[in-house]
Amino acid sequence: MRITKTPIKCAVIGYGSAHNFGRAHGRWISATPNMEWVAVCDKDPQRLENAKNEFPHLNTYFDVTELLDKADIDMVSVITPHWTHAPIALECMKAGKHVIVDKAMCISVAEATKMIEESKKNDVMLAVFHNRRHDGNFRAIKEVVNSGQIGQVFHIELSAMWYGKPRDWWYSKKALSGGAFYYWGPHAIDWVLDLVRSEIKGVTGFYHKLIWDDVDIENQTRAIIRFENDVIADVTASHISAVGKPLWRILGTKGAIIDSGDGAINGYIQEVNGPSGGSFQMVTIDKNGRKETTVPYKESDWLTYYIEVSEHLLHGKPVPVSGEDGRRVIAVFEAAERSSKSGVTEMVEYE
Repeated sequence: MRITKTPIKCAVIGYGSAHNFGRAHGRWISATPNMEWVAVCDKDPQRLENAKNEFPHLNTYFDVTELLDKADIDMVSVITPHWTHAPIALECMKAGKHVIVDKAMCISVAEATKMIEESKKNDVMLAVFHNRRHDGNFRAIKEVVNSGQIGQVFHIELSAMWYGKPRDWWYSKKALSGGAFYYWGPHAIDWVLDLVRSEIKGVTGFYHKLIWDDVDIENQTRAIIRFENDVIADVTASHISAVGKPLWRILGTKGAIIDSGDGAINGYIQEVNGPSGGSFQMVTIDKNGRKETTVPYKESDWLTYYIEVSEHLLHGKPVPVSGEDGRRVIAVFEAAERSSKSGVTEMVEYE
């Protein structure tokens, strides 16, 4: 269902305590041509008061149903804890609203499929907020990979490693968050899928739960993904890694990329877009030998996500990250967890 008049009127559900992420979405909406941020919904009265104090034009709502009944809106951005994504998105789509849902899209493939079906049934957009595709380091890495400078990519490693007990909040409860992979993992898997652009043959997973009995998410999760084009991607998220690995290690037939992860993605959440904040090393090998080049990160253009949503709603251009794209990430997580229990490589649903 295309929108025929502007501005596109938008609401944010979940103003946010963690990182003030709902506020960031409101600012992205406000900076997007042909969009207007008109309402915010949150169950915490103090957060609503904070929103109203900073943005006096906003209409505030304590309840999603009340928002949908009373607010004059075309689209909602659902920026709430993982376990609430599916029920809130479903309610909004049933009310005829276009929906952006934060990562992780939801906590099961079954939920993702219901969301996709509801979107089609009501002829409304369902988009998943994987805007970290617009991070400056990933933009630069993708540009190098697509340029062919390191040849045909055949191996990707992506690691987020630290040592520390997760704090006591909803993320630390597997039934609410989905597990340890569902925090940083959605970014990582989406990056890999966006780089490789091939169907998945299978996923081998390794999950470790060894310490901190009062935290029921895993201590470390790892997924090794084999694609139809024979690229191998190895993605790890760890809370118990006393020593780390590079954030990115990518091997190609003519070279490689290594990003230590020491660079900064400046301004995320605080700014609409962000300046370059680091660099990675590119190695190329040819008849003249080996050459090492420092490649600067590009600027982070996070606003592009909402601009592309606007272009979809007004002009029918592609959804920047579709429900099917978001479901694919969740399907990788589920296959990895099944594999960790079965001891064999598992297939990914909907491939």
